[in-house]
Amino acid sequence: MEKELIEFIRKEFAIDPEICITCETKLISEGIIDSFSLVVLQDFIARKYGKKIPAPKMTVENFNTIKRMIEVIANY
Repeated sequence: MEKELIEFIRKEFAIDPEICITCETKLISEGIIDSFSLVVLQDFIARKYGKKIPAPKMTVENFNTIKRMIEVIANY
């Protein structure tokens, strides 16, 4: 899941496709993804993993890193 999320984020949102994204990269804090990106990411997660993350859970705290994102996805 980690590699798939990183690749999706790099492909869809990263201005520089060569940017190094790890499971600890601060995606929102570093400006890689924004609030619109969260909606696209929410849709990707639903389609790819069959997990519907409620809008109130799509927060900076929950989606700033891949690591935390995976923890949230696992709860749904």
